[in-house]
Amino acid sequence: MTFRRVTLVVVLSLAACSGPAAAPAPTVPTGHRHEHSAGPAPSGAPRGTVVVHAADPLRDTLTQLVPKFEEAFPGTEVSVDYGAGLEHAQHILHGMPVDVFLSSDEAATTMVTAAHDRGTPTVVARNPIVIALPPTGDRIRAIGDLRDATVALCAETTPCGRGSRAALDAAAVDVRHPSVEADASTALARVRTGAADAALTYRTDVVAAGGDLRSVDFEQATGLADRYTAIRPSTGGNPVTADAFVTFLSSALARHIFADAGLSPA
Repeated sequence: MTFRRVTLVVVLSLAACSGPAAAPAPTVPTGHRHEHSAGPAPSGAPRGTVVVHAADPLRDTLTQLVPKFEEAFPGTEVSVDYGAGLEHAQHILHGMPVDVFLSSDEAATTMVTAAHDRGTPTVVARNPIVIALPPTGDRIRAIGDLRDATVALCAETTPCGRGSRAALDAAAVDVRHPSVEADASTALARVRTGAADAALTYRTDVVAAGGDLRSVDFEQATGLADRYTAIRPSTGGNPVTADAFVTFLSSALARHIFADAGLSPA
């Protein structure tokens, strides 16, 4: 009897010393494992709401990415507000609580980085100017072929127009027969109807227009591509989840979804 009591005391003592069992680590749902390739590892588990202010052209892409992030990190929620970069930047400069600012507007990202950047800005995707063409025909194969073609160009007051003219300058190409249009969709419509031989627009514009147009890249536009940059403002209230979300934007899954929209890897 004495031996049994001693054994029981030892067993109970060991159980008390061991403490409660550790909680299981959160798992990524099967089929949605992500390769996080860059950015600092957050201290602690991502959870709660992360507030993202993003450029409107990223709406369709983020609509696909946000549920994937929330599925990979249970207990998180991504709240996205879309709009113009400079408008978002002004909100952040006035102290609005924003965890992630995602924009290709260089002036806006520079303003936020200088005043409220909590970490190193991360370029997550690029959007180059391309030559938009009808689905068939081989008259135009390179940027130099646009000299004597009728080319639809976005107005100079638009990002598409400024980017197109910068690319033409870099290629030293003077378009002799330009057709200046209000925006990218109008320029692409000119190509679709045969009123223009080609258009210069962002690659994402061509992809969004559907399969009846094709695009041709050219080297001079690559270095001038719009860069979608993710910034983590110090005004945000959820830095751990913000870090995880920015890292997720560089994952293999995110790169695949960006590519489907016409965006190039960072």
